[in-house]
Amino acid sequence: MKKVLFLFTLLIGLTVSAQEGEMRINMWYGTINNSDVEEHLVLEKHFKSIWKQQKDAGLLTKWEMWQLINPSEATTETTYLYVKFYSEENRKNSVQLSGMPKGLDAETLEVITEKQMSHFTKIYSTDVSYKGGFNNSVEGSKPADYAVINSMSVDWYSQANYESMELQTFMPLNKKNGMRAWALTKVLNQLGVERKTNYYTVDLYNTLEEIYTQRSNTSKMSKSVIDANKKIDKIRTLLSSDIFRLVDYLD
Repeated sequence: MKKVLFLFTLLIGLTVSAQEGEMRINMWYGTINNSDVEEHLVLEKHFKSIWKQQKDAGLLTKWEMWQLINPSEATTETTYLYVKFYSEENRKNSVQLSGMPKGLDAETLEVITEKQMSHFTKIYSTDVSYKGGFNNSVEGSKPADYAVINSMSVDWYSQANYESMELQTFMPLNKKNGMRAWALTKVLNQLGVERKTNYYTVDLYNTLEEIYTQRSNTSKMSKSVIDANKKIDKIRTLLSSDIFRLVDYLD
Protein backbone atom coordinates (compact mmCIF):
# COMPACT_ATOMS: atom_id res chain seq x y z
CA MET A 1 0.00 0.00 0.00
CA LYS A 2 2.81 2.44 0.86
CA LYS A 3 4.44 1.69 -2.51
CA VAL A 4 1.23 2.67 -4.28
CA LEU A 5 1.00 5.91 -2.31
CA PHE A 6 4.65 6.69 -3.08
CA LEU A 7 4.03 6.17 -6.81
CA PHE A 8 0.93 8.36 -6.73
CA THR A 9 2.76 11.11 -4.82
CA LEU A 10 5.61 10.95 -7.34
CA LEU A 11 3.20 11.32 -10.26
CA ILE A 12 1.32 14.22 -8.61
CA GLY A 13 4.53 16.17 -8.12
CA LEU A 14 6.24 15.14 -11.35
CA THR A 15 6.23 18.58 -12.94
CA VAL A 16 5.76 20.89 -9.97
CA SER A 17 9.55 21.09 -9.67
CA ALA A 18 10.11 21.50 -13.41
CA GLN A 19 12.55 23.96 -14.89
CA GLU A 20 11.75 27.63 -15.31
CA GLY A 21 10.68 29.10 -18.62
CA GLU A 22 7.58 28.74 -20.76
CA MET A 23 4.42 26.80 -20.07
CA ARG A 24 5.14 23.18 -19.12
CA ILE A 25 2.56 20.42 -19.45
CA ASN A 26 2.39 16.96 -17.91
CA MET A 27 0.47 14.35 -19.93
CA TRP A 28 -0.31 11.25 -17.85
CA TYR A 29 -1.90 8.29 -19.64
CA GLY A 30 -3.59 5.45 -17.76
CA THR A 31 -5.33 2.38 -19.24
CA ILE A 32 -7.95 0.47 -17.24
CA ASN A 33 -10.33 -2.44 -17.84
CA ASN A 34 -13.81 -1.42 -18.91
CA SER A 35 -15.24 -3.25 -15.90
CA ASP A 36 -13.52 -0.68 -13.64
CA VAL A 37 -14.67 2.45 -15.49
CA GLU A 38 -17.75 3.20 -13.38
CA GLU A 39 -15.91 2.92 -10.07
CA HIS A 40 -12.91 4.78 -11.46
CA LEU A 41 -14.97 7.81 -12.44
CA VAL A 42 -16.67 7.91 -9.04
CA LEU A 43 -13.33 7.91 -7.23
CA GLU A 44 -11.84 10.46 -9.64
CA LYS A 45 -13.78 13.29 -7.98
CA HIS A 46 -11.54 13.00 -4.91
CA PHE A 47 -8.39 13.52 -6.96
CA LYS A 48 -9.99 16.37 -8.88
CA SER A 49 -10.40 18.02 -5.47
CA ILE A 50 -6.61 17.79 -4.99
CA TRP A 51 -5.96 19.46 -8.35
CA LYS A 52 -8.52 22.15 -7.46
CA GLN A 53 -6.61 22.92 -4.26
CA GLN A 54 -3.38 23.17 -6.22
CA LYS A 55 -4.95 25.48 -8.81
CA ASP A 56 -6.45 27.73 -6.13
CA ALA A 57 -3.06 27.89 -4.40
CA GLY A 58 -1.32 28.88 -7.64
CA LEU A 59 0.58 25.59 -8.05
CA LEU A 60 -0.94 24.74 -11.43
CA THR A 61 -2.83 26.62 -14.15
CA LYS A 62 -5.21 24.02 -15.58
CA TRP A 63 -6.23 20.37 -15.21
CA GLU A 64 -8.11 18.35 -17.82
CA MET A 65 -9.18 14.71 -18.17
CA TRP A 66 -9.62 13.12 -21.61
CA GLN A 67 -10.62 9.69 -22.94
CA LEU A 68 -9.07 8.02 -25.97
CA ILE A 69 -11.69 7.36 -28.65
CA ASN A 70 -11.16 3.75 -29.71
CA PRO A 71 -12.68 2.83 -33.07
CA SER A 72 -13.11 -0.82 -32.04
CA GLU A 73 -16.42 -1.53 -30.29
CA ALA A 74 -15.00 -4.83 -29.05
CA THR A 75 -12.20 -3.25 -27.00
CA THR A 76 -12.06 -4.30 -23.36
CA GLU A 77 -9.96 -1.35 -22.16
CA THR A 78 -10.33 2.41 -21.75
CA THR A 79 -7.44 4.87 -21.78
CA TYR A 80 -7.62 8.20 -19.95
CA LEU A 81 -5.30 11.15 -20.38
CA TYR A 82 -4.78 13.56 -17.47
CA VAL A 83 -3.25 16.90 -18.46
CA LYS A 84 -1.81 19.46 -16.03
CA PHE A 85 -0.48 22.86 -17.10
CA TYR A 86 2.26 24.68 -15.16
CA SER A 87 3.28 28.29 -15.81
CA GLU A 88 6.60 29.76 -14.70
CA GLU A 89 4.76 31.40 -11.78
CA ASN A 90 3.29 28.03 -10.77
CA ARG A 91 6.73 26.44 -10.68
CA LYS A 92 8.17 29.24 -8.57
CA ASN A 93 5.33 28.95 -6.04
CA SER A 94 6.50 27.24 -2.85
CA VAL A 95 3.21 27.12 -0.94
CA GLN A 96 2.68 23.93 1.06
CA LEU A 97 -0.63 22.04 0.89
CA SER A 98 -1.93 19.06 2.80
CA GLY A 99 -3.23 17.48 -0.42
CA MET A 100 -6.19 16.05 1.49
CA PRO A 101 -9.58 16.11 -0.30
CA LYS A 102 -12.38 17.70 1.69
CA GLY A 103 -14.29 15.25 3.86
CA LEU A 104 -11.57 12.57 3.85
CA ASP A 105 -9.00 11.54 6.41
CA ALA A 106 -5.55 10.15 5.66
CA GLU A 107 -6.58 6.51 6.13
CA THR A 108 -9.57 6.81 3.79
CA LEU A 109 -7.48 8.59 1.15
CA GLU A 110 -4.92 5.79 1.35
CA VAL A 111 -7.60 3.18 0.66
CA ILE A 112 -9.09 5.21 -2.22
CA THR A 113 -5.66 5.83 -3.72
CA GLU A 114 -4.76 2.15 -3.64
CA LYS A 115 -8.08 1.23 -5.26
CA GLN A 116 -7.75 3.89 -7.96
CA MET A 117 -4.15 3.02 -8.82
CA SER A 118 -4.99 -0.70 -8.91
CA HIS A 119 -7.28 -0.01 -11.87
CA PHE A 120 -4.40 0.94 -14.15
CA THR A 121 -3.00 -1.88 -16.29
CA LYS A 122 -0.64 0.48 -18.19
CA ILE A 123 0.67 3.95 -17.42
CA TYR A 124 2.72 6.44 -19.39
CA SER A 125 3.79 9.94 -18.40
CA THR A 126 5.51 12.66 -20.39
CA ASP A 127 6.52 16.25 -19.68
CA VAL A 128 6.42 18.69 -22.59
CA SER A 129 7.05 22.39 -23.17
CA TYR A 130 4.66 24.62 -25.10
CA LYS A 131 6.40 25.99 -28.19
CA GLY A 132 3.52 27.92 -29.76
CA GLY A 133 -0.02 27.78 -31.06
CA PHE A 134 -3.33 29.62 -31.36
CA ASN A 135 -6.70 29.61 -29.64
CA ASN A 136 -9.88 30.80 -31.36
CA SER A 137 -11.97 30.23 -28.23
CA VAL A 138 -13.66 33.03 -26.33
CA GLU A 139 -11.62 33.85 -23.22
CA GLY A 140 -12.91 31.96 -20.20
CA SER A 141 -14.84 29.36 -22.23
CA LYS A 142 -14.61 25.64 -21.52
CA PRO A 143 -11.96 23.56 -23.31
CA ALA A 144 -12.72 22.06 -26.71
CA ASP A 145 -14.64 18.78 -26.56
CA TYR A 146 -12.28 16.85 -28.87
CA ALA A 147 -8.55 16.77 -29.45
CA VAL A 148 -6.30 15.04 -31.96
CA ILE A 149 -2.84 14.35 -30.54
CA ASN A 150 -0.20 13.71 -33.18
CA SER A 151 3.02 12.03 -32.02
CA MET A 152 6.11 13.04 -33.98
CA SER A 153 9.62 11.67 -34.27
CA VAL A 154 11.84 14.53 -35.46
CA ASP A 155 15.43 14.26 -36.62
CA TRP A 156 17.67 15.53 -33.80
CA TYR A 157 19.67 17.85 -36.07
CA SER A 158 16.59 19.36 -37.69
CA GLN A 159 14.50 20.26 -34.64
CA ALA A 160 14.93 24.03 -35.07
CA ASN A 161 13.83 23.78 -38.72
CA TYR A 162 10.91 21.57 -37.74
CA GLU A 163 9.63 24.00 -35.11
CA SER A 164 9.97 26.89 -37.54
CA MET A 165 8.00 25.05 -40.23
CA GLU A 166 5.22 24.07 -37.84
CA LEU A 167 4.83 27.59 -36.44
CA GLN A 168 5.39 29.64 -39.59
CA THR A 169 3.88 27.43 -42.28
CA PHE A 170 1.44 24.91 -40.82
CA MET A 171 0.01 26.88 -37.89
CA PRO A 172 -1.48 29.54 -40.22
CA LEU A 173 -2.93 26.78 -42.44
CA ASN A 174 -4.52 25.07 -39.44
CA LYS A 175 -5.99 28.37 -38.27
CA LYS A 176 -7.71 28.78 -41.64
CA ASN A 177 -9.05 25.21 -41.59
CA GLY A 178 -11.46 25.91 -38.73
CA MET A 179 -9.66 24.32 -35.79
CA ARG A 180 -10.73 25.74 -32.44
CA ALA A 181 -7.13 25.68 -31.22
CA TRP A 182 -3.74 24.18 -32.06
CA ALA A 183 -0.46 23.71 -30.20
CA LEU A 184 3.09 22.49 -30.76
CA THR A 185 4.89 20.90 -27.82
CA LYS A 186 8.35 19.43 -27.33
CA VAL A 187 9.01 16.36 -25.17
CA LEU A 188 11.25 16.99 -22.15
CA ASN A 189 10.97 13.71 -20.27
CA GLN A 190 9.16 10.38 -20.57
CA LEU A 191 8.28 7.46 -18.31
CA GLY A 192 6.86 4.11 -19.31
CA VAL A 193 7.54 3.85 -23.05
CA GLU A 194 10.34 3.57 -25.57
CA ARG A 195 11.57 7.06 -26.40
CA LYS A 196 10.59 7.63 -30.01
CA THR A 197 8.27 10.64 -29.73
CA ASN A 198 9.99 13.99 -29.23
CA TYR A 199 7.21 16.36 -30.38
CA TYR A 200 3.43 16.49 -30.21
CA THR A 201 1.02 18.65 -32.13
CA VAL A 202 -2.49 18.98 -30.71
CA ASP A 203 -5.50 19.85 -32.87
CA LEU A 204 -8.61 20.93 -30.95
CA TYR A 205 -12.18 20.76 -32.30
CA ASN A 206 -15.72 21.36 -31.06
CA THR A 207 -17.15 18.09 -32.40
CA LEU A 208 -16.07 14.64 -33.54
CA GLU A 209 -18.00 15.31 -36.77
CA GLU A 210 -15.57 18.14 -37.61
CA ILE A 211 -12.61 15.77 -37.26
CA TYR A 212 -14.16 13.05 -39.39
CA THR A 213 -15.31 15.54 -42.04
CA GLN A 214 -11.82 17.00 -42.34
CA ARG A 215 -10.28 13.53 -42.61
CA SER A 216 -12.87 12.48 -45.18
CA ASN A 217 -12.27 15.47 -47.44
CA THR A 218 -9.81 14.64 -50.20
CA SER A 219 -9.20 18.05 -51.68
CA LYS A 220 -6.55 18.85 -54.24
CA MET A 221 -3.55 20.55 -52.63
CA SER A 222 -1.74 23.51 -54.11
CA LYS A 223 1.88 23.10 -55.20
CA SER A 224 3.07 25.24 -52.26
CA VAL A 225 1.24 23.04 -49.74
CA ILE A 226 2.58 19.86 -51.36
CA ASP A 227 6.12 21.25 -51.31
CA ALA A 228 5.78 22.26 -47.65
CA ASN A 229 4.53 18.78 -46.67
CA LYS A 230 7.29 17.03 -48.59
CA LYS A 231 9.87 19.27 -46.93
CA ILE A 232 8.65 18.56 -43.41
CA ASP A 233 8.27 14.83 -44.15
CA LYS A 234 12.03 14.67 -44.69
CA ILE A 235 12.73 15.64 -41.08
CA ARG A 236 9.81 14.17 -39.15
CA THR A 237 7.76 10.98 -39.00
CA LEU A 238 4.14 10.88 -37.83
CA LEU A 239 4.01 7.96 -35.38
CA SER A 240 0.34 8.14 -34.39
CA SER A 241 -2.71 10.40 -34.56
CA ASP A 242 -5.17 9.71 -31.74
CA ILE A 243 -8.57 11.25 -31.01
CA PHE A 244 -9.57 12.13 -27.44
CA ARG A 245 -12.88 13.25 -25.90
CA LEU A 246 -12.99 15.71 -22.99
CA VAL A 247 -14.26 14.03 -19.79
CA ASP A 248 -13.72 16.67 -17.12
CA TYR A 249 -11.76 19.83 -16.34
CA LEU A 250 -11.25 22.52 -13.72
CA ASP A 251 -13.13 25.79 -14.21
